[in-house]
Amino acid sequence: MFRIAMVVALALSTLVGCGGDDDNPGGTPQKVQCDASNCAGCCFNNVCQTGTSTSACGKAGATCRACGTAQVCKADQTCGVDPEGVWRVQPVSAQIATSNNGSAWDADSSPPDVFVEMACPGGTSVFILDVVQSYTPAWTTGGCTARASQLMAEPWTFRLWDEDLASDDTITDVLVTRFTEQHFAAGTVTVGASGGMTSLTVQLQKQP
Repeated sequence: MFRIAMVVALALSTLVGCGGDDDNPGGTPQKVQCDASNCAGCCFNNVCQTGTSTSACGKAGATCRACGTAQVCKADQTCGVDPEGVWRVQPVSAQIATSNNGSAWDADSSPPDVFVEMACPGGTSVFILDVVQSYTPAWTTGGCTARASQLMAEPWTFRLWDEDLASDDTITDVLVTRFTEQHFAAGTVTVGASGGMTSLTVQLQKQP
């Protein structure tokens, strides 16, 4: 009888000792996954971040994103251009047609003497780039500046001319371009053909 009682007691103690993980407060805790259910910001290495810095930008439990060099983490927690940042719009090169509607640009059949006349939004000044005698003129100085918010809301206007002694010839009519987030991220914009201009490449330069 004593032996039977011992066997029953041993069996009961074994059953009590075989509880689940929930009954083991000293066990390894379950790992919580960082996601939209528990993180209003963004997740980095499964840790919730505020999602408001340039090194960790994002929201709704998405993976944090590092913003680009000329970007900030905006109020909506997405990377983009700083609306208050100042940028220089700098034409850097152009391609000019070899003839002016079938005629030579100049009386001596030399290449056109190209210059760019332009204006940035938010200002009244007109900026004129140096004259370059070439079918492929290039510039490194000049340009105009404006805030990114202005350049995305209002057009940048420009016109190409061929300087002559008597009167200047127009290479293009007045053209307008409105810049986008993608243009600022790329840093350059190429404007397509118009009039005697085959193309114009413009550089967007972030100012200190």
